[in-house]
Amino acid sequence: RLKSRDTDKPPVPATPPLQMDILQKQALLQQATKKALAEAIMYPSVPAFVKYFRLQNYWTQQAGLFSMSAKKAMLAHPELDYNLQYSHYNGTVKNQLAADYAEQRRAISTLAQHFGVMFFYRGREAIDGQLVQVIQNFRETYGLSVIPVSVDGVINPMLPDSRTDQGQAAQLGVKYFPAMMLVDPKSGQVKPLSYGFISQDDLAKQFLYVSSDFKPNF
Repeated sequence: RLKSRDTDKPPVPATPPLQMDILQKQALLQQATKKALAEAIMYPSVPAFVKYFRLQNYWTQQAGLFSMSAKKAMLAHPELDYNLQYSHYNGTVKNQLAADYAEQRRAISTLAQHFGVMFFYRGREAIDGQLVQVIQNFRETYGLSVIPVSVDGVINPMLPDSRTDQGQAAQLGVKYFPAMMLVDPKSGQVKPLSYGFISQDDLAKQFLYVSSDFKPNF
């Protein structure tokens, strides 16, 4: 007796469910949480709040697990620990600041060996006059030679050694004031250091940033 051809065919395996991408899963859960929150606000009820709160608790739990895994990872891979280079504990702030200041001093000294510092200001502008005090303190603190240049012909009395602009600003491409520029007298290379008002501490940091070509310190 002949068997039916259908019985000879192997059973067709069931199509496996598609694996959900992790980003899709996260997006769906976020959307579900937002929807549950909206429903709990728009249609307040105990079931609606419980539904939302359970979803919210899930995110809180996951955040806690993430935080703990990060702590564990820092012990397994100390090279990733930012605290080794830049401590966030209050007790180490003094030492960290001292190290930062030393690094800034080195940057200022290094740039001063290769570049001249020109300070372009407007004698009639109050904000420029306020910056003059910063420049004076900076010169005294770091022993830095700065060439002040008045672009409007008015000399600030705190900078009696000022020159009047004879086209230097235009030659160096300086269009905004007050401005500090680094100029290499040998090559003619020009590097902007700062525009506008800046505090003495931030100016010291700016020297460090320019010296390292704005390499991040993290």
